[in-house]
Amino acid sequence: MPDRGVTGPEAEGVGDGASARVELARTLREWRARAGELPQKTVARRLNIAQTTVSRYESPDGRHPAPEAAVRALWSCYRLAEGDLDQALALRARVDEELRAGAASAKVAAPVPVAAVAVAAGAAVGGAVVAAGAGEPAAPAAGRSRHRVAWVAVATAALAGVVAGGLLVHRLLAPTATTGGADEARRSSPAAAPPAAFPTTDFDIIYGNTSTKGTLTWYNRSVGLSGQGKSEDSADCRDTTATSYSASGSELGSIHTGVVCGASENYNAAIPADVAGGASTVRICLDDGATPPAVLKCQDSRRP
Repeated sequence: MPDRGVTGPEAEGVGDGASARVELARTLREWRARAGELPQKTVARRLNIAQTTVSRYESPDGRHPAPEAAVRALWSCYRLAEGDLDQALALRARVDEELRAGAASAKVAAPVPVAAVAVAAGAAVGGAVVAAGAGEPAAPAAGRSRHRVAWVAVATAALAGVVAGGLLVHRLLAPTATTGGADEARRSSPAAAPPAAFPTTDFDIIYGNTSTKGTLTWYNRSVGLSGQGKSEDSADCRDTTATSYSASGSELGSIHTGVVCGASENYNAAIPADVAGGASTVRICLDDGATPPAVLKCQDSRRP
């Protein structure tokens, strides 16, 4: 998506996903404006979340990007076109990519200056050897010149430095026994089994010549909702409301799919369920699409 000239604090943080987060927040603000400037409090009540959460998702600095489940829920709440959802999900994917890139670059440590370490170690050891020879008698042994004695001392110091530096470099670069054992265990162990697919549950609610039917997909922090709402008479409008509950019976989130009048329309959304383990139960209700709606028939589905 082309840059729209973001400047100031919103343009900071290159590499940490800031630009994509800012664009996503701007998109969510535009959605709400297109839906008739719904108050944030109204949106929060429909999604059963705090008003401050909606405000954070729309914050110009983009520091709190809406997760994918929230993007889908907001799109369903505002009753926008499929293309709007595709655009927002593409932005959300960019946020994830840029955050991963930023995390990876932060983990790159400065390379160990191996040559410098070796030279430093050699100099230190060499200096110790020369110091150790400082107490030699001034007069050299017969047949040896002072220059030869000095050359031998320097050569000995250099050799000791190279050996010490080599040992230090080897210790820095060689894998430890523990690491090598773990690597060997990983190489010899069988490949990890792929993660199991998320469980699904079908629902089918019929009321006169209207209906809603589809599938629930039970994710860890949300429940996917896909299906079709149907009304054969334009005078009998229908809407589908889906509400998630925890194991203790607390309401976690609620969305509606949109009003259908004398038509059949597919829907695909996410029901918020942001607790560990996700929702335990989801209630699907067919209502008359009015404000406030009159509930006609409901069906409860439990997590498999």
